[in-house]
Amino acid sequence: MNTSPPARAGRYVWDPSAGPHGGLLPERTADPEPAAATSLVADSWLVEDGRVRALPAHARRFRDTAGRLLGVPSAQVTDFLRAAVGLLPPRGRWFPRVEARPGAHGTRLVLWLRPAPPRGGPVVLWSPGMADPRELPWAKGPDLVLLGRLREAARAAGADEPLLLSASGHVREGGTTSLVWWRGTTLCAPPPGPGLLRGVTRALLTAEVAEAGHRVVFETATAADLAGVPVWAVNALHGIRPVAGWLNAADELPAPPDSSAQAERWQARLDRLALPAHPGLVPDADDPAPGTAGALPSAEPQHRG
Repeated sequence: MNTSPPARAGRYVWDPSAGPHGGLLPERTADPEPAAATSLVADSWLVEDGRVRALPAHARRFRDTAGRLLGVPSAQVTDFLRAAVGLLPPRGRWFPRVEARPGAHGTRLVLWLRPAPPRGGPVVLWSPGMADPRELPWAKGPDLVLLGRLREAARAAGADEPLLLSASGHVREGGTTSLVWWRGTTLCAPPPGPGLLRGVTRALLTAEVAEAGHRVVFETATAADLAGVPVWAVNALHGIRPVAGWLNAADELPAPPDSSAQAERWQARLDRLALPAHPGLVPDADDPAPGTAGALPSAEPQHRG
């Protein structure tokens, strides 16, 4: 187990030659510039006073993506992640990001230790008027620069988050969030597949909802299909946030009904799942994921539109 003292905010580069399992060293300004953003693999999670939700799922998603896109050996990524978790501060609110990029001397693995911003409130979604432009929607990292530009455009339009739609106009997700919605006591979400990121917080929420006895289904829906329906935007940083409005969407959709109280009740359930962050939470390199990391609990799919 890594016994290094907690690190300060900043970037730390993995050095596989530092000890039998490698180590993390502060990034120097003289270090080579990273490769193009399109080759980036990344993942992030929220740490509050040393506790984190679903760290094994975040670790598996990052390790699987780095292996698939960059060919990084699972054992190397596992050692890096365990060292990264060992550096997390035990106090305060943090949003660390792990990165993998091709470098001059092999894959460059980096921990970016960042203070977390305050939790955000209700979200207004903005449609950019085009189909989802991401090249690799299933992978977290390669399209982050593009998503950042879309988010800036959303903010310039008076919204918080871009709405990503399939070529047929069906809801996929937000620029930094997974989208789910309620039809009565049934929780719905877009069908998983290569056009959707495996949302860790979405999977955590849907598992909790199913365990509580509610039905959870896949649903293909347009934005217009969600008129008058409680919609939530969820991610690791902000948890569950109700969607409060739509901009530039077809048919001038009305604001969704207020579901803030319901969202806070489910957020409290998710908060209780947080565990003390320690390197042992990172699964072994040969430990397969229990099913698909972003999959919903078993349910009969429902399709609309």
